Amino acid sequence: MTKEPINQPSSSEVEHDEVKVFQGLTQAAIMNNLQLLDILDLNAEQLTYYLEEAILENPFIDLDYALEKGVANIQYHEKETTIQGVDPQLPRMPQNLSTFLFEQIMLYRQTEIRDAMVKIVDYLDDRGYLPYTYSELASKIEVTPIVALDAMTLIKQLEPAGVGARDLQESLMLQTEQDNHAPNVAYLLLEEHFDALSEKDYAEIVDKTQLSYDEVMECVNYFHTLRPSPATLFDQQDKINLIPDVTIVKTQDKLGVRYNRQYYPKINFNQSYFDEMKAKKDAELLAYIQPHHVNYLKLAENLRLREQLVLEVTKAIVLSQSDYFMHKSSEYEPLLIKDIAKAVRLSEPVVNLIVTNKNVEFEKYVCPLTDFINVSSKRGRGGLTASNIKQLIFDLLEKHSHKLSDEEVVELLKEQKVMMSSQLVHTYRQSFQ
Repeated sequence: MTKEPINQPSSSEVEHDEVKVFQGLTQAAIMNNLQLLDILDLNAEQLTYYLEEAILENPFIDLDYALEKGVANIQYHEKETTIQGVDPQLPRMPQNLSTFLFEQIMLYRQTEIRDAMVKIVDYLDDRGYLPYTYSELASKIEVTPIVALDAMTLIKQLEPAGVGARDLQESLMLQTEQDNHAPNVAYLLLEEHFDALSEKDYAEIVDKTQLSYDEVMECVNYFHTLRPSPATLFDQQDKINLIPDVTIVKTQDKLGVRYNRQYYPKINFNQSYFDEMKAKKDAELLAYIQPHHVNYLKLAENLRLREQLVLEVTKAIVLSQSDYFMHKSSEYEPLLIKDIAKAVRLSEPVVNLIVTNKNVEFEKYVCPLTDFINVSSKRGRGGLTASNIKQLIFDLLEKHSHKLSDEEVVELLKEQKVMMSSQLVHTYRQSFQ
């Protein structure tokens, strides 16, 4: 297990755009390492399947299924709804796409466009796409076409990047447009050569754009960091399957982060067997075994880099939420993917991959790392926070002995100039049970 202390970085460390991210690892090196990108967003179970496939034809690698032994010893607890030393808080529910979008929408001033944005959230599909024209959507949510168009445009500016797109092409374009680390011509290739990219006809792109093959492949490698489905950031697993990738350790006035290797599979290289084969001094045999050794070294290094990246991103999240973990606050600090990306000097798509499917253990509970990506306590231009609105719903239900329907709650909230859909009310309502 690896335990890393949390140190407060200086302002110059946070703001300076270093080429090196940490310990010699650069953004460019990550982008060009497709195997690393492939394993960044995998959980322990998925990584096991990946490794089984990766070592299938390598006779020198054995897989230690540490997950089976480690998971049996995990004790799961329901997350406490109050924290010792702070005021009681409403029960928390796992962050999901609709609540995260609603939190961000509430930061806008209350207008017809903001109300339309709230309604639009209900029409996103499971991928986070909005497969309608603005005219079709205007009819569905009963607003003018220009209001629907403005609302759709603003939805597409929210996190996770790519949400609200009409299709895959637009989603990838949105993600590229919002990422400062994207190659200069990446957006252009998606816009004008998407079919050729889909068919992997890179020669055609080179011919039509006069770009070099290396420039095209730089973009292709970059596209591996993007999300085909933005909604997967908040994919939820059953609670019984929450394996803690990292543990937050609190000792007196300090916080530390420990990577839980015991829940991950481990690859072992059979060096004695390799040396035995090598000693035969057979040129054909040597040509066969040498690539297997190289492949092992590459895989082992990428597993180490994955661990390093998970630790660094978790440390940035913990640093941002230190008051919560130190029991000084019952609220999470506002935190977006772009904030984490700035802190660790990585691109937003890479950070998105790192936090996906990862769980954190703290004291008596295990929860998704994405729960800490939120703006629930940030006050919007209307004077309310998403937490305030959740409290309003709770108070309304308490006042009426929880006999109100979701639709009745929606109407009562309208009287307070708060627009919500019945679906979203139902989602919040579940957390009160």
